[in-house]
Amino acid sequence: MSNPTRFLLSEAQAGIGPNDQPSFFRVRQTFPRPLETDLAAAVRRELKPLLAKVLPGGRIAVTAGSRGVANISAVLAECVLLLKEHGAEPFIVPAMGSHGGATAEGQLGMLETLGVTEAAMGCPIRSSMEVIQVGVTETGFPVFQDRIASEADGVLVINRVKPHTMFVDRVESGLCKMMVIGLGKQAGASKIHQQALKTEMGRMILEATGIILAAGRPRFVGGLALVENAYKETAIVKGISMESAEGLIDAESALLKRAYQLMARLPFDHLDGLIVDEMGKNISGSGMDTNVTGKKDGMTSPSIGAIYVRDLTPETKGNATGVGFADIIPRRMFSQIDLNATYMNAFTAKRLQGGKIPLLAETELQAMQVLLGFRQAEQPQSARVAWIRNTSRLEEFWASEALGEEVLANDTLEILAGPLPLVYDGDHNLIEPRLERGLAAS
Repeated sequence: MSNPTRFLLSEAQAGIGPNDQPSFFRVRQTFPRPLETDLAAAVRRELKPLLAKVLPGGRIAVTAGSRGVANISAVLAECVLLLKEHGAEPFIVPAMGSHGGATAEGQLGMLETLGVTEAAMGCPIRSSMEVIQVGVTETGFPVFQDRIASEADGVLVINRVKPHTMFVDRVESGLCKMMVIGLGKQAGASKIHQQALKTEMGRMILEATGIILAAGRPRFVGGLALVENAYKETAIVKGISMESAEGLIDAESALLKRAYQLMARLPFDHLDGLIVDEMGKNISGSGMDTNVTGKKDGMTSPSIGAIYVRDLTPETKGNATGVGFADIIPRRMFSQIDLNATYMNAFTAKRLQGGKIPLLAETELQAMQVLLGFRQAEQPQSARVAWIRNTSRLEEFWASEALGEEVLANDTLEILAGPLPLVYDGDHNLIEPRLERGLAAS
């Protein structure tokens, strides 16, 4: 008797076999590429003006988040070194809300995957989920801060500034969010997201930032903001004073505008399908950047019919938050999901969508049959499909033959090879088209 818990779609039922699928071009996309060529020098240039507040012997907490920020271990190590040269006693605190399963040990593990260890940083890492309350918002919710950071003589906040995946405001993902949600640990992150059920998240971040700075504890040395280009390289390093909430917000807002200009995007307004090799918290807070997939609230472009995600990144350690934005995943990926880490993140963020499980395909051929079966047009070769590594790496990707004319008409795109047929192994797993089997574009 067939197992009723498995999807039994056959080739005859789907009407699509291994050879009834679109061919693909390999495409290169060119983005603007500003770059900090000497990262250590840039960190020193921007951090030194902030050190006037730091006294010799001062215990300075340096924040480290869980995102896959470019060069983060190098940036942190340089900050620690400079603080030591100044006579301070730096240490690192995880500032990642509920990530790592909302445990001190789990957050240490998250940092280790980013190369942030005591040996590599040359200083202690002090991880705890304990918090203190520093104030209350106008809507009556408490604002929390990491207890260890609050007891330090100063805190240096380090984070990437980028568009958030869920809301639009003067600041989105950056220093302010790191202070409110990252340093708020699980308790603070959960409360601020709960507030956002009745009030806009952006407004909550702005209000809580002012409450935290006015509290006097933690004592902030300042912030070091990082902006990346579309190639996941550090484009901007900027030291920001935290003398006033408005000054911090204005400075971060200006960097956010630049981050929007530099972010990687898909070059198509409409796709029938999107294949994504990997998703994870190190790529985006929502696993896949909703600014790229068009799933961010209020976005209308790109419009994507169905999204097939093939795998989790090793760095995400089973946290599949955002998997609900996918439409199809393979059963093997489901077996890698840490439900506790995923559900804890969804609970803290107060977004059930983030933890919902998509349709489970038994093979990748079956996944493609589903992807291609939810279209008005019947001919597979007419399918408009893009195949990317992840939503932060869009400089090269595969585009189906139906997108060929748009690719040729776009002067930021170049065809590297193809069109090439999709290839499957003996277990019906998808294999990236082999360039040597096709004709390179002239």
